[in-house]
Amino acid sequence: MDSLAEQRARAYRRLAGSGLVLLVLFVVYSLSLKVLKSGNQQELSVESNEYPTLPLLHTLGALSLTNHLGEAVGLDAFRGAPWFANIIFTRCPGPCARMTKQMQTLQSKLSTEQQAKFVSITTDPEFDTPEVLTQYARKFHADTSNWSFLTGTKEEIFRVSTEELLLVLLEKDESERESPNDIFLHSTLTVLVDPLGRIRGSYEMLEEGELEQAIEDLRLLESEVF
Repeated sequence: MDSLAEQRARAYRRLAGSGLVLLVLFVVYSLSLKVLKSGNQQELSVESNEYPTLPLLHTLGALSLTNHLGEAVGLDAFRGAPWFANIIFTRCPGPCARMTKQMQTLQSKLSTEQQAKFVSITTDPEFDTPEVLTQYARKFHADTSNWSFLTGTKEEIFRVSTEELLLVLLEKDESERESPNDIFLHSTLTVLVDPLGRIRGSYEMLEEGELEQAIEDLRLLESEVF
């Protein structure tokens, strides 16, 4: 198993690749690595639980969105269980369909004992109403008992995506669009959030091996005591 320093470095590289890791996070990260690389560093085991088994990347503050049932949803709706989150939109001409399929595959691979939840936030609230999101969920055979498709105001969606989940989300100028539905440039990362609302991992789910890594990291997370 990778050391905590190696796990932390890998996760930050992914988030830094999205262009939205704040300078203060990088400073904290760099200082943390110096401590971890000190002469007294010890490898951490899953069994000890003395320290987290996955890096702590960012703590979410709040969110105020609406799910596919038309219900108001805040961060408290996801506390108490680990959850995976990504950003998509239903008329996306690019990777969104593959991202959703990978999330559905991830959901289907988990055992019934695992309590993980899943969150997909649309970047296109004007089009993606709760009704449209419900149809989209059915199209991909999503089990909505633990998978929430969220919409909301444009301002809140952009804030949650970029400031809370640390994902790239940019609306393209009309002159830059290759088709009418080529509306957004957004991250294809999926993030893993722990029961306390802290980001603990990020995965490029369209790349080989990342889905399996997400499952393994979820198992490590489930070994922690919250």
